[in-house]
Order: sequence, then C-alpha cells, then structure tokens
Amino acid sequence: MATTTNFGWVTPDNTDLVKDGAAAIRTLGSSIDTTLKAQIDAQIPDTLLTTTGDTIYASAANTPARLGVGTTGQVLTVSGGLPAWATPATPSAGANWSLLNSGGTSLTGTDLVTISGISGKDKIMVVIRAASSLSTASTIGIRLNTEIVDYWGVGWRLANPATYTSSQAQSYNLDEYQIPVGKMGNSASCTVSGYFLLTGGASSGVKVWQVAGGTDDSGNNGIFYTLGGTWSNSATVSSVSIKSTSNSFDGGTVFVYGSA
Repeated sequence: MATTTNFGWVTPDNTDLVKDGAAAIRTLGSSIDTTLKAQIDAQIPDTLLTTTGDTIYASAANTPARLGVGTTGQVLTVSGGLPAWATPATPSAGANWSLLNSGGTSLTGTDLVTISGISGKDKIMVVIRAASSLSTASTIGIRLNTEIVDYWGVGWRLANPATYTSSQAQSYNLDEYQIPVGKMGNSASCTVSGYFLLTGGASSGVKVWQVAGGTDDSGNNGIFYTLGGTWSNSATVSSVSIKSTSNSFDGGTVFVYGSA
C-alpha cells in the first residue's frame, strides 16, 4: 500500500482494485483526523488568553502559561526566574540637603570643635565662615570622627608671603592628621573661610572628599588650599571636627549639612 509523503497516511496503490471504497476513505479520514488533532492540541489554545494585552510565557519546559496584562506605567521584569510586571523605581530628584547643626556652631574657647550626631548621611558638606585662632600661625583643618589617620589628598597649595617666591604656588601632597582648609596670616584680623565636601559618609568603604579655602584677609603668610582626596577609614562618619593647630579659636562659625 502507498503512503502519503509527509504523514504516512495509507492510500491505495495506482494498480490496486479498490473493492471497499468506503473503508478506504474511512481509513484515510481517520488518519487525517488523528494527525490534525495531535497538531491542533500541540498549539496554544485561544482560551488561554482571557484579557486584551495578555502575554504567553513558558512556566516550565513545554508548558505555556498566561501573564495578565500589567497596569499603565509598569514595565516587564523578572521575579524568581519568571516574567512579571512591576512599577519602575522613581529616579532620585537629586540631593536633599539639610543643616545638621541648627544655626551653626561657634568656633571659640577651644582648639577642637566637634559636631556629633551625624548618621546615615552619604554626602556631608562643611562650611567654615571667618574662623579665627589666637595664633596667627595656626592652620585650620577638618577631622572625621576625631580621627588623626587615613587622610590622603593632592592638589594646590598657594602661599601668600610678603614677597613673591618660586614656591608661592605648588602642588601639594596631603598625608597628614587632618585635612587643611587654610592657614592664618600674620595680621590679627586674619580669618579662614572655606568648604569641605565628602561623599560616602554612610558606607563602610573609602570616602572621597574635596576642599577649598584659605585666609580672607590681605595680611601676609596666609595659605590657600584646593585639594581632593580620600579618607580610607572603614567607619561611617558620625562626627566632623574643626581643628586649630596652634592655640584656641576666638571666632568664626561652622555649618554642617547632610544629604542621604
């Protein structure tokens, strides 16, 4: 008996004498019926999709499943290895800064002023306004968590001597016990102002910072700094200190801002 090319359905040979045509047709029809049913059953049934926007996915090998349509604004993502609709995270609108020491903190009566209670702040900015020391030789600087180690930086150091020298402006490598902001000049009216910005304060990794400041008086021997660097301490930042290297502060205000 002959068979069809694709599915092998049985058909009479050209030379066969078909005695029972009805039986032959029924045999061929049954083969067609069986084959078509198997092919149709292998397809995804229309009844699997119940709602406009439905998506078909494989919940397991050879197992089609329905994912209902998400809501407006959702995006297709993966959860537990399966597709799912989810609302995307809202992008941050930017840093939301707040003043941590309300009204600022006066710099007076001691050589080290510490602002404590800082927690959970990734970004910390310190603004020093008109800091003054009883000693004109004093350098005004910043410490984190009152630590005197792990500070590193590089940048520019600009001196303001009475007469110009070749070292008046020079590259500067910081490897000291604090981050300098500026140095007092030889005038009693000299003050130091500047800012310090740190990122990574709420993490246990390396923090990065930048600082700029110096004397804001016309007197000689003041020093200006523009530096950037790291604080390679694993602790999160919990306090910021302003340090006068020679003698106590006798004026000025420090403001500490934070942002999560």
